[in-house]
Amino acid sequence: MNRPWDLFLGRAFHAVGVAAVSSWGSYRLLFAPGSMGALRRQISQARAQAAFWNARDKVPAYARFLRQHDAWNPRTFADIPVMDKDSYIRPSTLEELCVGGRLPERDAVIDESSGSSGTATSWVRGGVERKTTRRLIQHGSRATFGDEPFILINAFALGPWATGMAVSMSLVEKCVLKSVGPDIDKVVSTLKQLGPKYRYLIAGYPPFLKALVDQADLDWSDYQIYAAVGGEGMSEGLRAALNRCFQRTVSSFGASDLEINMAVETEYTMQLRQHLISNAALARDLVGTESVPMIFQYDPLNYWIESDADQNLLFTVNRITNVSPRIRYNLHDRGMVLPMPNVESVLGDHGLTIDVEGPTIPLPLMFHWGRQELAIAYYGCNLTPNDLENAIMATPELAAIVNHYALHPSEDDQANKRLEFWMELKAGCEAPPQIDRLTSDLLARLSEVNQDFRESIKMVPDSIRPTLKFFAAGEGPLATQDVRLKRQYIL
Repeated sequence: MNRPWDLFLGRAFHAVGVAAVSSWGSYRLLFAPGSMGALRRQISQARAQAAFWNARDKVPAYARFLRQHDAWNPRTFADIPVMDKDSYIRPSTLEELCVGGRLPERDAVIDESSGSSGTATSWVRGGVERKTTRRLIQHGSRATFGDEPFILINAFALGPWATGMAVSMSLVEKCVLKSVGPDIDKVVSTLKQLGPKYRYLIAGYPPFLKALVDQADLDWSDYQIYAAVGGEGMSEGLRAALNRCFQRTVSSFGASDLEINMAVETEYTMQLRQHLISNAALARDLVGTESVPMIFQYDPLNYWIESDADQNLLFTVNRITNVSPRIRYNLHDRGMVLPMPNVESVLGDHGLTIDVEGPTIPLPLMFHWGRQELAIAYYGCNLTPNDLENAIMATPELAAIVNHYALHPSEDDQANKRLEFWMELKAGCEAPPQIDRLTSDLLARLSEVNQDFRESIKMVPDSIRPTLKFFAAGEGPLATQDVRLKRQYIL
């Protein structure tokens, strides 16, 4: 890597990026079909390298981080140390993470997410990057749902949380917006009040939308409604259940640590996922396992995405204008990245093609299996074993009798997300008689230690709320674990 040359190229390609994002026509031109894949990759890497040098020179926390890892002048981009929340975000103040070591004086937003400790993590976003993100979301919406006007019903959690507020701020210029949060009654009353003469887009977490279509007193066939989901993965069974009421359901990938809508499902990726589900040999050849991931396409102009030897996805936001940069940031999400020609080659080996209406968008593909770390996605929040342990310890009746515990997420035959808390009893203890009351107590304690869970549980119907399941000492699925080895807490 060469700092002066990298910065020169990066600034030049930054100007290209600003021009491309400024209008729908120029953005489409940059990603038009043809032999521009090598050029797009060159621009992407140049912008990523410039983002690195810019952060090294201007962000106190990053300068300290590089010196700690003896990586002040890396030879290649792959030599840059990987950062994550524990190694980079938590040891630093909010100001140290910003360009110049201070918060912007104006035109910035602080939103937050909550980790396993229940302590909120704040994220600073400046005006220029929010404008870019806004344009990218608008372009993505247009590419996915077309040019016709629509009414957006934003059913993501609002307040300080990144996704809900960013969706509202980004799309209001291109639609009529009503932000109601994850409230079924408000969504239904809005649809009934405005009536079926409009085209609608409802945005929210997948399980909330499932609850919406199951419980709403509405004749969905009268309406033209699309759905955009995010916050967690979605099975094809759930997509099918949603599409009995919606014209189309599309998932978007993002993270509070980085940005929302960094990658999105397209018609191409949805067809590819169906091929992987129905063809185990294709899945093994393409992604190395029969476990089928979510599949997205992403904009390499703005994001440089890698996968390490352990299949951790590493993200670099390719912009020198971001207030709080992220360089090779590890979300601890398991995944891999493939250029479209590689995917097409494997499909061809299996005698398969994917036909989409209009030209295929030749963007790289990101395959995403979910969090590597011990966490489950549940109604838009990340719930960890540490959350459950804290809640058990705060519930005296459980703390006295529970020896081991695990989270057991599943999906029932109606495509509802389900969650059981499995608990192995201590020797000589019996399952308590008042399980319903204990469950309520446990959920209350979980709401205290994880603020995102506190909001998420509000949208879970009573019939599918998390349940407790007890196993006698030495019996059940938890008894098979060797105590000499690291225990599994998600089963």
